[in-house]
Amino acid sequence: MDLSSLRYAITLAEELHFGRAAQRHYISAQPFGRHIQNLERELGIRLFERTSRRVTVTPVGARVLAEARAIVDAVDALTDSHRWAESGEAGTLAGSCG
Repeated sequence: MDLSSLRYAITLAEELHFGRAAQRHYISAQPFGRHIQNLERELGIRLFERTSRRVTVTPVGARVLAEARAIVDAVDALTDSHRWAESGEAGTLAGSCG
């Protein structure tokens, strides 16, 4: 499982459309769909129900995607704080009231 696949699944849950979700990540729908299938296979669950007309999130998919969002948000926060520290933007803020 990789972070990109989690991001793709989160985007698909937001868009409920493979083409639009893939477009948001600048890839075509076919490889995007393979990422979703591989993630579902790896997890051993169906995150999405697919018909010829729609995509919906399964109940277990909703729970897994909530956890995936938390993971992605935590990684993004960690990455951002590391970048700030590396760039010298992180520091101490002192103030007083008075």
